[in-house]
Amino acid sequence: MTDAQAAAEELRLSRFSKENRWYLKDSQGHIPPNSRKLLEEYSHIPPEDVDAHIYKMRDLLWSHAPFPCVGEFKFLILRLPTHPQYNRILSTLKSASAPYLLDLGCCVAPDLRSLAHSGIPSTQLYGSDLVSSYLTTSYELFNDKNSFKGTLVPANIFSETLFEEEFRGWEGKFTFIHAGLFLHLFGWERQVAASEQIVRLLKQEKGAMFLGEMAGCQGGGLRGGPARAGVGKEETKQWQYLHDEGSFEKLWGEVAEKTNTVGRWKIESSFKLRRLEKEKEGNQALGYFEGEGIGFFVFSVERI
Repeated sequence: MTDAQAAAEELRLSRFSKENRWYLKDSQGHIPPNSRKLLEEYSHIPPEDVDAHIYKMRDLLWSHAPFPCVGEFKFLILRLPTHPQYNRILSTLKSASAPYLLDLGCCVAPDLRSLAHSGIPSTQLYGSDLVSSYLTTSYELFNDKNSFKGTLVPANIFSETLFEEEFRGWEGKFTFIHAGLFLHLFGWERQVAASEQIVRLLKQEKGAMFLGEMAGCQGGGLRGGPARAGVGKEETKQWQYLHDEGSFEKLWGEVAEKTNTVGRWKIESSFKLRRLEKEKEGNQALGYFEGEGIGFFVFSVERI
C-alpha cells in the first residue's frame, strides 16, 4: 500500500469512527417526544423496544454514510411540524386538488411518514436523497414497506441529467418543496445552483412554496467544521455558507435573476442564535459547525 493509499484509508476509517464528537453514545435528550410517538403509533414499535430500535438503525445508517445528522440522532427529528407554514401545508395537502410535496435531502424521510400519519395520502409525498441506502433503510426504520406508497428517489441535485433521468416528469410538479438541513451543506455557488433546480421543480403558480430549516450564521458567511468530518472525501476543512435573514434574501435575489423570476417571490425567514447550554442538552445541537454566531435558520419562499 502506498503512502497515499494509506492516508486515504486512514481518512475513511476516521470518518466512520464512533469516537467522532458528533457520534453521540447516548440518545437521552436527543429523541423528541413526537419522534418517539411516531415510531410507536405509526411504525407500531412497542414503547419498550423503541430505544433499541433507534440505536440499531442509527448504527446501520452510520455504516452507510456517517453524516453528523446520523451521529447526533437528528435523522429522527420532525422539522415540518415546527415550521411556521406547517398548518397551511397540512390543510393544502388535504384539499381536493391533492397537490404534491417533495422533501429534498430527506435522509430517512421522517417528515413524510409524519404527514402520512396525519392523514395525508402517501401517494402525494415524494422524497429524495443523495444516499440511496438511507431511503431503502427508511422502510425498515419505520416498518412501513407494505403501507407507505410515497415515492423515494436517490438523486444528485446537481446532476446535469437530473430532469431527463431521476426527476423525469417532475418539472413544475410540486406545490411544496421542503429542505431540512440541506442547503447548509454547500457553499454560495452550489446553493444558487441547487435553488435553480428547486425553482424548476416548483409549480409555476401563486402559492407554490420552497421552505426549510438549516444551520445559520449571524451576518451570513462561510463557516466550517473540522477536517475528516464525514461529509467530505478530502482531508481538508469543510466550508459551507450559513445564512441569516439578510444573506438569504441576497441569495434568493441571485436565484430570481438567474431564473427570470425577479419580483415573483415572498420571503419569510428567521434566525435564532444558538444557546450553548441548550446545545449540550441536544436541542438543535448544530455541534458540527465551529465559530461564533452559529444558530438556526428557518425560511419560506413563496411564489406571488
